[in-house]
Formats: sequence, structure tokens, C-alpha cells
Amino acid sequence: MMFFVYHLQTYAPKNRAWKKVIDYIEKYKDILIKDELSLDALKHELCDVVNRINTDHPKLKRIQYSARPIDSGRTIRIEAYVVSGGLPDTIFIIDICKVRSVYQFSEKANMLEQEGGEV
Repeated sequence: MMFFVYHLQTYAPKNRAWKKVIDYIEKYKDILIKDELSLDALKHELCDVVNRINTDHPKLKRIQYSARPIDSGRTIRIEAYVVSGGLPDTIFIIDICKVRSVYQFSEKANMLEQEGGEV
């Protein structure tokens, strides 16, 4: 099954660590993910990046990372945030949906339609 990043939203960075996360994450806008193994790899890669940035900036509040299904499992949401004053302050949100089908143009199908045949 394939997946697609259909929504990527970032928020204004409040410090250098947030800026690094946002700069890294923006390359994943509108990408196609070929299979579940690649999706799992993407989740782990993003988690590793957040952990590395947390390590590079130990004096700042830790960036939290989560990846979970939403919408009855049809969409996967990956997000990073910092808990400040008891409330989460969001850094980015990525929504990934399952690809239902793929449309591909075929001249053979058009030729059959012109000849009165079935597609």
C-alpha cells in the first residue's frame, strides 16, 4: 500500500532548535511513500532527527515527537511540539493518507472506446 503526505504545516520557529526541525521537515512536502516499510523508516528518521536536535540543544525545552493514526486509521499524523506552561506548542504537523488508487492514462483504453469495445 502506498501513502501520500497531503498536509504539512509548520509554525514560526521560536529558537534555533525549532528552526533546524522546520528546515529539515519541509523537504517532505507532497511526497509519495511507496510502502509501509518506507513509512516506518520515515517515522523513525523524523524521531531520530528530533532526538539529535534535542541532544544538540540541552538547555532548551525538549521537543516531543508523536506518530499516531487519526480518522479511524485512514490518516497518520506525525507531529512535534514543546510542552510550555502545560500546553503543547506545535512545531510541525504532517498528515499522511493511504493512496486509494492510481490513475494512469492508456492509449489502448482510448482506442477500445473508439472502436466500441469494452475497457
